[in-house]
Amino acid sequence: MQQYSPYLNPNWPDAVWDVSGAFVNDRELIAFHDFCTLLLGFSPYNIVHGAPLCTWNSGRVLQHLMRSAEEIRAAGLEYEKRKIALYYTFTNLCLKSEHMNDPLGNAMLTFATNHNPTGRNAVIMASDTLLGHVRTNYPKLRTVSSILKITNGGGKGKLSAYQQLAEKYDEVMVHPDDVLNYDLLEQLEEKERYILLVNEYCIRECPLRPYHYSSLSQMALNYFGFDSSDFDKKQATNGCRNIVTLLTHPKHSVLALNTPEMTRLRKMGFRHFKMQGRGHANASSILFDLLRLVLRNDAPDENAMHATGQRFWESILPHEPS
Repeated sequence: MQQYSPYLNPNWPDAVWDVSGAFVNDRELIAFHDFCTLLLGFSPYNIVHGAPLCTWNSGRVLQHLMRSAEEIRAAGLEYEKRKIALYYTFTNLCLKSEHMNDPLGNAMLTFATNHNPTGRNAVIMASDTLLGHVRTNYPKLRTVSSILKITNGGGKGKLSAYQQLAEKYDEVMVHPDDVLNYDLLEQLEEKERYILLVNEYCIRECPLRPYHYSSLSQMALNYFGFDSSDFDKKQATNGCRNIVTLLTHPKHSVLALNTPEMTRLRKMGFRHFKMQGRGHANASSILFDLLRLVLRNDAPDENAMHATGQRFWESILPHEPS
């Protein structure tokens, strides 16, 4: 029987953790990884996903994601040292053949091909054009179907849609609303190839989600000239920013999963769990979810895991010279 670290959450010790924050929260993610490996004896996550602001990006079309080439390369090398796989979120829905010459996107794919110690580096995509480009020019990289693909392709809730995506891609992101569609999930074969988002803080059954995704893709193609006022107006009445809706609405409360829900998914055979972090200005929420989900919280001493978390927070704070 495989032995797991006593610090791991016993509800899902064999989970494959896929964490947001690449190329924006690298310092904090690497600090947490080193803290767990050096002091607790295990690697807290296996994959990091994200992308800097570029034409191929979509879900992360944010000003604070602007990065220099050297910053991107430096972060990639740090993940390579620790054998952490890179999943690029190149999820733009609107890409055409003329966008395949994007220098930053191609440089990042070349880097991921040449710095791939686990053989698991991948590209998350929603564009068939980009899928063909990656398959032809970067065949060593794995391909992942994005949430944007299943959402804007009208496949939510449809078994046939997931089966078709599984034939085209190495892995498939499950629509957040389908993560609790147990009848559908039971019918999926090769469950290890499906990725479940566990801390989605958007609302359930969001009517604005497809429009939001297409707006972000259009913005990435025209970042400085895009007019987002129409989306902002729609979002204001969608419930996304209403704390009562997010926490208590019977239909539209947040999609973040609780322990019984995640335990049920693991018992069904799912292992690849993804933590989102897009839109956050810093790493605090990502680190909170890592501490909450990856570390155990059922120790006999109720303060034991709190103390472990406190040790981590203290380890990344600047120290006064003695």
